[in-house]
Amino acid sequence: MPLKDVQFGTRMLKYRQIYYRIALVLLFVPKLGLAQRYTVETHGLPERFAVHELSVDSAEVVPLSREIVDRLRGEGFWLSGLDSLSYGKDTVALYYYTGGVYDKICFDFVEQGTEVAIEEQKRFFRHERSIDQVQDRMEAVLEHYENNGYPFASVAVDSAGLDGDELYVRLRVDPGMLIRFDSLTVTPGGVLKARFLSRYLGLAYDRYYSEQQVQSIAARIENLPAVTLVDVRSTFQLRRSKIELELKPEKVNHFDGIIGFVPANDETNKIEVTGEINLSIKNLFQSAKQFEFHWEKYTQNSQFLTANYLSPALFGSPLDLYLAYDQIKQDTLFSNRSLQVAFDYYPTGHSKLRVSYENELGNELNDESGQSGDFRIDYYGLAGQFWKLDNRRRPKQGVALSVTSQVGYKRIDQDSVSQAEATQYSLTSKLALYQKVRKRSVLYAGLSAGWLESDWLYLNDLYRLGGLRSIRGFNENDFYASHYAYTNLEWRFYLEDQSYLVAFYDQGFLGYDIVNGSYSDRPSGVGVGMQFNTAGGDFLILYGLGKRQNQSFSFDSSKIHFGYTALF
Repeated sequence: MPLKDVQFGTRMLKYRQIYYRIALVLLFVPKLGLAQRYTVETHGLPERFAVHELSVDSAEVVPLSREIVDRLRGEGFWLSGLDSLSYGKDTVALYYYTGGVYDKICFDFVEQGTEVAIEEQKRFFRHERSIDQVQDRMEAVLEHYENNGYPFASVAVDSAGLDGDELYVRLRVDPGMLIRFDSLTVTPGGVLKARFLSRYLGLAYDRYYSEQQVQSIAARIENLPAVTLVDVRSTFQLRRSKIELELKPEKVNHFDGIIGFVPANDETNKIEVTGEINLSIKNLFQSAKQFEFHWEKYTQNSQFLTANYLSPALFGSPLDLYLAYDQIKQDTLFSNRSLQVAFDYYPTGHSKLRVSYENELGNELNDESGQSGDFRIDYYGLAGQFWKLDNRRRPKQGVALSVTSQVGYKRIDQDSVSQAEATQYSLTSKLALYQKVRKRSVLYAGLSAGWLESDWLYLNDLYRLGGLRSIRGFNENDFYASHYAYTNLEWRFYLEDQSYLVAFYDQGFLGYDIVNGSYSDRPSGVGVGMQFNTAGGDFLILYGLGKRQNQSFSFDSSKIHFGYTALF
């Protein structure tokens, strides 16, 4: 036979085989795509667990049977299980064994030699009825091991037995190998010292490995404004754990100021220095220590100065040390000085507690109205903060809440020979809500309130409100108040990630009742503005109109609020 005929016959045979295969696929694929449905019948179950007239897909039979067993065990049928199942033409029958309900379930442990004691864990396992509760307890045991040097621990049922109406279950704990922290590596270098971070995060050398501490690294780093966490890597070698942190430096330090020289309002021909200076450093000595300084003076007889210092992880403890100094001189009315020391503690990565002591000294200068006073107060305070924000520095979604309470012992100098004493209470709070409504639009709502109470209240005791940080459309610190509440509403339209246009409305309710006077008002502020982010910092400008008692909205009394933060 010629070679070309053989080749032709071979090709025809291959074509026929391919044709038959395609025909078989076309014949059976539609049937394979149609899953069988069954009506479920259950046997051996209490009535409340029985299934009636339920139709399921063939792939859903096994998950359904497991779900029923979980329900049984959750109700105390600890020995329950699926005995068998039987398929009919269009039905499936599930046969169960339930056993009895055991009110007393006693657990015991068998553990291999470890350096971690679990005696405290044993007590929590007695007389549990719900399988969910038992699972929670078993997870607690594993967490106990994971946070005390055994990250690879496991728990399994070793044996079980019956004694009357009590079920005894023995659990075997396999702790795995003991792991200790070895070292912490930080990249890039020159941002934060590894020694500081090791103390701050509780990852000291040779300490037992703790999964909880490793998982909390991200939240703890979030509280350090100078850096952002990029990645965390944990490696295990030779019974040691090495932690590697990749950080991103942030431009959060800022400095800005205005200095002016004007002639004094007297006949001495002296030059008066006016202006404002703001300095904020967030990462002193590469150890996240913070220092802030603010001074302003725009009139001859009034000036304000504040300075504070924060030292995280004081002496390797979980406490942060906070120190603050404030000085204010208000024209010829009064002069106040305040010293504060506080300790901060972070129970979680999204909350903070503060205990504080503050000494405040008030001096009346030349107040002919008699509204200012001479006094000294020793304040003892407790404060708390909670936040859940998408970005703590520049939030667009989330909530933040802060509450500060203080109780003070007050001594008042009524004249050169007599004194009075009183207890003074202070309570302030602030709630901030951020809500994205569209891709570029964010709504902001803020609510702030304060309350000050004492038998002897003076003008230099009171809260100061008004201006860029509270009720806009008025001068800075234009209002005095012993009680206040105000809301800030904003609509922000983002042009870029950190630049936006804003329209705002502020509404306040405030007043005071002091020894020689009282006052109340309901100021309102409305306006528009913009914030632009540049390579050198943030620039904010707002144009606002204010309305107060005996003063309506007027363009003649409008205010322009400027804010500029030079970042480095």
